[in-house]
Amino acid sequence: MGSSADRSGRPNSDPLWLPALLALAASLAVPFFLIDLPPVLDYPNHLARYVVLAHPDDPVLSQMYAPRWGILPNIGMDAFAAILLKFSDPHVGGRVLLALSLFAPVAGVIAYSRVAFGRFTYWSMASGLVAWNAVFFLGFMNFLLSVGLAFGAAALWIALDQRGRRLSAAASAAVAIGVTFFCHIFGVLLAALLIGSYELSRLFTLRKAGKLAPGEVVRTFLLIALALAPSLALYLASPLAGESTPGTWDAAQKAFVIFAPFTVYSTILTVITGAAFFMLLVLIWREVVFAQGAALALAALAVVFLLAPSTIKGGTFVEGRLALMFVLLVFGGIQPSFTRRQAQVAGGIVAALILVRTGHVAAAWIDHRQDVADVRSAIAGVTPGSRVLVARGHPGHQTRDVLPQERALPGMYRLDGHLGALLLIERRAFWPLMFADPSQQPLAVKLPYDRIAHPLGEPVDWPLLYQESFSAADLAAARYLPDWRRNFDHVLLIDPSVPLQPSRGLVPVIANSYAVLYRIAPAR
Repeated sequence: MGSSADRSGRPNSDPLWLPALLALAASLAVPFFLIDLPPVLDYPNHLARYVVLAHPDDPVLSQMYAPRWGILPNIGMDAFAAILLKFSDPHVGGRVLLALSLFAPVAGVIAYSRVAFGRFTYWSMASGLVAWNAVFFLGFMNFLLSVGLAFGAAALWIALDQRGRRLSAAASAAVAIGVTFFCHIFGVLLAALLIGSYELSRLFTLRKAGKLAPGEVVRTFLLIALALAPSLALYLASPLAGESTPGTWDAAQKAFVIFAPFTVYSTILTVITGAAFFMLLVLIWREVVFAQGAALALAALAVVFLLAPSTIKGGTFVEGRLALMFVLLVFGGIQPSFTRRQAQVAGGIVAALILVRTGHVAAAWIDHRQDVADVRSAIAGVTPGSRVLVARGHPGHQTRDVLPQERALPGMYRLDGHLGALLLIERRAFWPLMFADPSQQPLAVKLPYDRIAHPLGEPVDWPLLYQESFSAADLAAARYLPDWRRNFDHVLLIDPSVPLQPSRGLVPVIANSYAVLYRIAPAR
């Protein structure tokens, strides 16, 4: 992963670097060719929304939903999808966007490292080790794209600063960070941290050399303010600027999500990867070269990770996102000092882990094709415009002993909660769980469907449908439960736990081991 040439500071002329990069990209891309609907938690729901945004005049879907574009920090992928899916099959275009969310952080890290160290490094390419991670499998596509853009914005700033074009750096970063805002606010914060740490480190270096003038400090802070001002204005104009309920702080959760950057469907492979990374980090830490400002940024991310709650302004899994940003910065912001032999051993271990992890994901995605086929079989008779309530046989937080393993992230959450989105994507039917919160997504549910929608909800647990009355907690999780027999035409049950007699008024239509479609009989 390094060489004497690397340590000397000369440009990397290794002819194998580009072929290695192409091999990394090709291997990470393989799973996307194996299935049309990967087992990524939020992805089917996102794809359903993309379909509506790309086809706002669809005669059926336009009766249920209406695009509502605005200043929202979570719509980058939606904007791409609204164009791409006009010309492509939903599942092809959707996988292109999902792959973009996978590749964006790795590409951003490589670009940042190239500018910071003046050469391409194998260490930055090793960020492919965490391309597959819990954040990806949970389906946080806009966040991942914003992380890649944040590293790119910082790289742009540094590159222009190194050429003495500091005003151009601020202006270009303002545009780049503004684009990042429309993907995710965390990307804006990461870009601000990387640029701010770089500038503080630069000022400290000038001070040590006795060359720091007060005017330089003022100019630096004005340039940073110029770069961040557009994003701050966008934030203040967005719904995100409103008040929100404080999140919870959980020490045990923080200890667990340290492994989030390495999480795949297998607990064993997750632990092995995380352990290998931390062991390697301990071995190399005393002899690494930091990019300017990287040490300060890493320290800041570590402190924020320890202090941050689990949720902030509607954003979930905050610690896991911060852990991923920290690990990515380790690959982008430092350069180990390896002998040739050490580089070969470390490179071989990392390459093997990347291949094993990608092979594991590929095998899991192949297995998932059966679950997708079962859901498609169950909903084959659903007609356009039908209203379908989706229920699940297992609560989302139950992840122990789940088989097949791609149905859940170990210790985190089940990943099949949004397969019901196929009802909209392929049958043009209404389901109540579309991500269509006007404060987060550029889509609104139209009357009268809004009365039976719960835009950020999860499928109801099957036993709830046996109840004739519902608690306040039940209605907070699924506000469409009152009179559900009258308001819906069908019930789709995903992954029934045990064979059960259906609730009153439900007539089985199609059933298999993983999905059951019930027709709701008219009340007498």
